[in-house]
Amino acid sequence: MGAAAGVAAVLAGVVGVGVDLAYPGRWYGLAVLGAGAALAVLSGVLFRVELAAWLKRRSTRLGANSALMIALVGAILVMVNVLAVRHAAHVDLSQTGAFTLAPQTVKVLDALGRDVKVTGFFQKGSEPEAKFKDLLATYRRQSSKISGEAIDPDTHPAAAKQYGITQYDTVVVESGSQEARIRVVSEQELTNALIRVGKDRKKRVAVLDGHGEPGLADTEANGFSQAREALEREGFEVSPLVLAQTGVVAPDTAAVIVADPQKSLLPGEIDALSRYLAGGGRLLLLAGPDRQGGLEALVSSWGVSFRNDTVIDPVSRLFGGDYTTPVIRTYGQHEIVKDFRLATFFPLAQSLAFDRSKADAVEYEALALSSQESWGETRIVGGKARFDPGLDARGPMDLAAAVMPKPPAAPAAGGSTPPEPAAAWRAVLVGNARFATNGYFNMSGNGDFFTAVVNWLAEERDLIAIRPKEASSSPLLLTAGQQRLVFWIPVLVVPGAVAAFGMVVWRRRRRL
Repeated sequence: MGAAAGVAAVLAGVVGVGVDLAYPGRWYGLAVLGAGAALAVLSGVLFRVELAAWLKRRSTRLGANSALMIALVGAILVMVNVLAVRHAAHVDLSQTGAFTLAPQTVKVLDALGRDVKVTGFFQKGSEPEAKFKDLLATYRRQSSKISGEAIDPDTHPAAAKQYGITQYDTVVVESGSQEARIRVVSEQELTNALIRVGKDRKKRVAVLDGHGEPGLADTEANGFSQAREALEREGFEVSPLVLAQTGVVAPDTAAVIVADPQKSLLPGEIDALSRYLAGGGRLLLLAGPDRQGGLEALVSSWGVSFRNDTVIDPVSRLFGGDYTTPVIRTYGQHEIVKDFRLATFFPLAQSLAFDRSKADAVEYEALALSSQESWGETRIVGGKARFDPGLDARGPMDLAAAVMPKPPAAPAAGGSTPPEPAAAWRAVLVGNARFATNGYFNMSGNGDFFTAVVNWLAEERDLIAIRPKEASSSPLLLTAGQQRLVFWIPVLVVPGAVAAFGMVVWRRRRRL
């Protein structure tokens, strides 16, 4: 009877644990475990004489001592692991300090006044995902206000739709009502995103209105509603700017967009834009053929001119497009497009030219270039375009460029100190506006190119620069003798010594 009760107690314990795992929080498992405990007590009562004799044996006392020691060691290991989880220590042993945050980042994290959520959208198992997870873990170790995760948009399409994700390797940084997005996983980009979302006020982007420009609320093909929504997702406040009424651009405006004005700006409006730029303003000028809005003199002062041609690209036919819609697959080395890999489509675009005599004072960098087969058509006869040598310029043609003043040269040794430079303006000139309208905005990389340009223009002056930590390789070169030692010692010597020691202990215990 006692033996049967003992066996039943063991079975009840196993079944009770299984039931509790299968139905957590239910009473079934606890009931079976309670029955097992009762059977164990019954078995002990029935076997009380045999149990008392077994407890008096020397081998039982030794076994109990060993069990107690094992339990103590196990308890110590559990406590050590609990302390390690709650008070994790992190030591960066990499040669370049790849897992150590820069002092600028530590300062930003220590000054965080509210929680920040970082969500990265990556392909599962990709290298950018692994880099993001390592970087996020490093930030979380430094600040408890940082939280986040990596999401695969293929397996979680609802989350991708919620955030409006259109491409992999996009990171969304949120804090309160503020939001910022980055597409290059690096400490500099993520820290600057933290700076942007840590501010209570959104950056304001003003879109010039009153000259027949695309409407911000217009949802038709020629409207700008999708561009506005994309900028708002990037954390900007987008509003129309009617210079004929205000007469001035607010100094806190992060950037002004002039998009394909049908009528020329008034002289007072041009003066207002010039004053804004002289104070360090930022301008995005989208100008189709014959549509510069009277700003020719302004951009000419920078050495830039619009050619008033129409870029013809036969390569576009290969993509099912019209030859007046250049397909851009070649980009410059500027930071806006350095890592840009998507094709863009610029329907009815004109090209840009730069006067190299201005190169000492103005920094001009092409962003988007047409193909080698393209040319700038200056006259289309009978609806047909053909290249006219001496009249048309041969590609590749600059369709977009970034322009900004060069800093003054450093004085020679012993020379006088140069005057303080004026606030640095920035401008991006694009010989096309249709690419950013609703009809083309979501075509391949058009929307991403537009938002990347505005982000660069509106970059705040308090953002920081962090030098990237380059990975280095330090191979360990071993001689043939060292290779044999590395093999024999861990594979044979150490395991053999442990096994021999165990045999000695076992034989000694057998004699007791």
